[in-house]
Amino acid sequence: MLINDIKYRGFIKLYDCPKNKLITTASLFPITSFDKNLRNTPIEVRTLWDTGATLTFIKPELRDKFKLSMVRTESSAIIAGVGGQAKADFTYATISISQNFTIEYCPVFIVDFPVNVDMIIGMDIINMGDFSVCNTGAKTSFSFIIPPLPDRINYADIADKLNCVCL
Repeated sequence: MLINDIKYRGFIKLYDCPKNKLITTASLFPITSFDKNLRNTPIEVRTLWDTGATLTFIKPELRDKFKLSMVRTESSAIIAGVGGQAKADFTYATISISQNFTIEYCPVFIVDFPVNVDMIIGMDIINMGDFSVCNTGAKTSFSFIIPPLPDRINYADIADKLNCVCL
């Protein structure tokens, strides 16, 4: 759907029970691989959507396996998390969230993290659009759209309307 010539891309993940971790699969394209044969080859990765993460991360094993080159800068980023601080280099990758939803040339930082996933999608990507989690019928779902919708979703207003006793 086009509104004012803006192309929206949306995604929804449905779970059949309540979830405390939002995990999906995505395809990662290693566009900075030293191996030219790997550059256009998608890698399926387990992905955690984490609103507590500022940036998007992949594990060092992916960097090594797919021979990713790092962006050379004056200094690495210092990443602070539950486990303390770590230096993190970064590279660029294209991330395909679903068949028609791709984010090109996304910076991904290389950090070892304790969660059993390959990639963490952080607020650098989530802030590109609108993100919502629902728990209707004791089944979790979340949806994401880029760019943000023209109007904010306001659950407080929806609650007031649902609770309104109209005479």
